[in-house]
Amino acid sequence: MNNYEKKEKIIDEAKKETDTKLTDSIANESIKQIQMRISSSLRNTDSIKQIQKNQKKILESFQPILEKQTNMKVGLENFKKSLGMSVSKWNQMQEVIKILKKSFKFSHNIEVGEFSKAIYRMTAEFSEVIRKIKIPSISEKKKQELLEIHRLWGHYGWTINPCADEETLFSSMPANKKDADIMALKQCPNKIMEQIFEVLLENKRTKKTDFREAVFDYRHKQYKSCAFILFALIDAILIRLQKKSTLDGKRRNVGLSAVRDAKKRTEIDVNTEVLYTALFCTNLFACLQKVFESGNDFRKQPEVINRNFLDHGMLTRKVTKKDCMQLFLLYYNMLKLLELIY
Repeated sequence: MNNYEKKEKIIDEAKKETDTKLTDSIANESIKQIQMRISSSLRNTDSIKQIQKNQKKILESFQPILEKQTNMKVGLENFKKSLGMSVSKWNQMQEVIKILKKSFKFSHNIEVGEFSKAIYRMTAEFSEVIRKIKIPSISEKKKQELLEIHRLWGHYGWTINPCADEETLFSSMPANKKDADIMALKQCPNKIMEQIFEVLLENKRTKKTDFREAVFDYRHKQYKSCAFILFALIDAILIRLQKKSTLDGKRRNVGLSAVRDAKKRTEIDVNTEVLYTALFCTNLFACLQKVFESGNDFRKQPEVINRNFLDHGMLTRKVTKKDCMQLFLLYYNMLKLLELIY
């Protein structure tokens, strides 16, 4: 084998390894997360204008991808199994992949003009494929049932866990809070919580210093101080979600009033016609309304960790590990809300 053949073999092996990693990454991505990302991207018309205005910069950003053209056929059967698709839906997905692959098949010495044409071709062909795909419908009765299930989970203090099987929890109505806690805690072993910490630390919107301190307190069983920090992080998001243009010179709200303001803005800025987005928002705001609800003169201790009881020193029980788990998940989902809005 000469040097040229050795070089070709090394390149092929590296390409196979890259393809496998990419396919595994796709297989681990939930359909619902993909839905959220696509929905966010399609609404961002400013990004499309940037493509037109700054082609050279975009080309440089895409260069690493262009240099690793991916064979999307690797591991498709495993991907199919992980998604649990029917044959017809799987064929539709394969058609989308084929169009995307064709549209992104550039040479390494691509010119800016060619790149612009490729983007145009990809947009047109991808739109045509999307138009042909038939989205399975859901009855209004089933939709309302799912909304109520997600609302009840939020009322018990539990929001979506990004590292657990959502179908295990949010597909059925818990009989009571105790059952909900038992089911949810099974989805939050130490390994899963560490994965959630990693996901949050990779998020550009996470306030890293405070978050690391909260994780440190959690790992060292300092749950009360951990909860204080997490409530502060969640409070900050609620406050910053209030637009100055809607304040009319008034001060920004805090607590439950800030939750109401965030809910109003979400109803305007987020497309809740998409079922998953509607379920996500229903669950999130049910939880926010519960943990920020009024203390009612602190007459009765809350079943779910409450910001007012904690901040005003009126919580008589100890803050638990479960309380902190719920707040970590709530913070994660607040950051996901920001992705939907912005």
